[in-house]
Amino acid sequence: MKRLRIVKLFSIALVLSLLVLAIPAAPALAVNTVTVNPTQGQIGRSISVTGDALLTAYRSNNTTPPIYDSFAQIYFAEDNVAINSIIDTNVRTYLLVSEALVDETTGDFTADFTVPSRLDGYASSTFHDDVRPGSYYVYVTFIKYYTDNVVENKTIKFKTTFTVTASATLDPLSPATGAAGSDVIVSGANFPVSTALVFRFDATTLTPKSGHTATTSGGLFLSTIMVPPAATAGPHTITVTAGTGTATATFTVTASATLNPLTVASGLAGTQIPISGTNFPAGTIAITFDGTPLTVTGSTQTSGGSFSSFITIPAGATAAVHTITVTVGATSVQTSFTVTASALLNPLNPASGPAGTQVILSGVNFPAGNIAVIFDSTPLTISGSLQTTGGSFQSNITVPAGSVAGDHTISVMVGTVTETATFTVTGAPTPTPTPTPTPSTDINVVQNDFNVGAPIGIGGAGFAAGSTVTIKYGGVTRATAQVEPNGTFQVIFSIPAIAPGARQFTISDGVNTTTASFVVEATAPASPAALLPDPGAKIEIPVTFDWDNVTDASLPVTYDFQIATDEDFTTDSIILGKTALTESLFMLTEAEGLELASDNATYFWRVKSVDGALNESGWTTGSEFLASGPSTFPRWALILIIVFGAIFVFGLGFWLGRRMAYYY
Repeated sequence: MKRLRIVKLFSIALVLSLLVLAIPAAPALAVNTVTVNPTQGQIGRSISVTGDALLTAYRSNNTTPPIYDSFAQIYFAEDNVAINSIIDTNVRTYLLVSEALVDETTGDFTADFTVPSRLDGYASSTFHDDVRPGSYYVYVTFIKYYTDNVVENKTIKFKTTFTVTASATLDPLSPATGAAGSDVIVSGANFPVSTALVFRFDATTLTPKSGHTATTSGGLFLSTIMVPPAATAGPHTITVTAGTGTATATFTVTASATLNPLTVASGLAGTQIPISGTNFPAGTIAITFDGTPLTVTGSTQTSGGSFSSFITIPAGATAAVHTITVTVGATSVQTSFTVTASALLNPLNPASGPAGTQVILSGVNFPAGNIAVIFDSTPLTISGSLQTTGGSFQSNITVPAGSVAGDHTISVMVGTVTETATFTVTGAPTPTPTPTPTPSTDINVVQNDFNVGAPIGIGGAGFAAGSTVTIKYGGVTRATAQVEPNGTFQVIFSIPAIAPGARQFTISDGVNTTTASFVVEATAPASPAALLPDPGAKIEIPVTFDWDNVTDASLPVTYDFQIATDEDFTTDSIILGKTALTESLFMLTEAEGLELASDNATYFWRVKSVDGALNESGWTTGSEFLASGPSTFPRWALILIIVFGAIFVFGLGFWLGRRMAYYY
């Protein structure tokens, strides 16, 4: 009989256990818990700690003497110890990061702490341990304030885990110094993945010129920003933020290159003038006059950012305001020089006659100075004006008595300026004058860099005054310029994205047409390094392929991508090809992934980079992978198992109940 009672008790316990398993458990009341939010973060991140219903476990108003107040103490530690361990004894390094008053009614508390950068050692005040990315622990102890004393309990009553993540970092800026308006390449790592990027220059928000606007799936980015043109000289802070990740770097704006005021800002064509400047980069000095290169004497290289040189205004320059451009490397600064009207001889009076004729000479726009006159190569005595007055003069000469019939040259010299006129001695047939040559166009091209997007300067002369010059390549207009009254023009534009090698522009004003040559760089970009998937990996769809970003002077850089069944990528084996991808990753569509997985075959993938000049890198080595479909379990089968299980448990319980009723 005793055995029968034992069997009955065992059967009742079994039924109750099965019923507990069959009926979903009601949610337990959250009591005596401590949580941190968030559960991971970088050093310096603010973290919230919450304790619920702690009062009933760790404080009692019925104690003698009564507790006056209770405080929760929060510790941050690297060692993993058990509840009820002593913080000072069992934990090697820790830091008290916060303390909070426990509510006397609810037993709750809330505290905040900042993820520390190092922990202190309990055995020595000089021992410290740096906090690094990885797993750490948040421990809670309590202090009880009685009416007559204070009890600080170092026993760990609660603990929870916390993960320290790597701090967002920026790579060294490229460059780290430069003038306002410079382009800067900014890159970084350890930022939140696939998160929008925000760039700031001091307090100014910037939009990247190129590159990433959001982090990659690996928390990386590489972008190009432009320093604000109005930025002042000195150090400035570039801040990059992506979600909760923030990192900064310092960019030093150098003083802008400046030309000193010209000591001679106007003069005649052919005048030699000094020119100087400061804050230029180190390099060779190139100076142009309305786009035409000039010979530089004196300093031909900058020294400490300064230079002092001499140039000569072209002899054929017309009276007008002209632009002088000083270029050192990528820095160009302009100033103006006014060419005054050229010295001019008035028509001779008379312009012909027998030997011994007295001739009146006069002129304007000459420099101040003594007047000298030469007949062919013979100096003549003059009367009247012997010096210029306000740039003008009027003098008299006599044609030498022995002069033969024909044309002779009369040269008038004042200082460095010489003007000539022709006097015809009569008495013999006049020689046939030499025909004036027909003006022809002249083109000058200035090209310092050969990358796509690099500037090209084109200047020309001999074109129809007031017309519009059109510059074309491949039948497409690339730039236009207005022809000055003297028949010259100048224009600067960028190398278009075209195939590498020597190329020719067509330049026309509608009447005159000519060509000019330029060069597009032919250097292939770097071949990207394959990242994901790992070689030989079996991966579930959707399949994502990832490779390193490639940078190149000729932007933009795009990628060609292929999947094949043969590692040699024969034409027949290529089953998927993509071109002109702008990101360094590619994800198969669901249909493409399912098609690969359904074949249950081994595949190979490769990628290459193409720069803006259409230069191509080599293909990466084919990387092997196997695509598999996602594992699924039909919902209907799961429901069926649950229903049959419930029926079985109910039936078993019912049978056992009948049996017990029978015996009782």
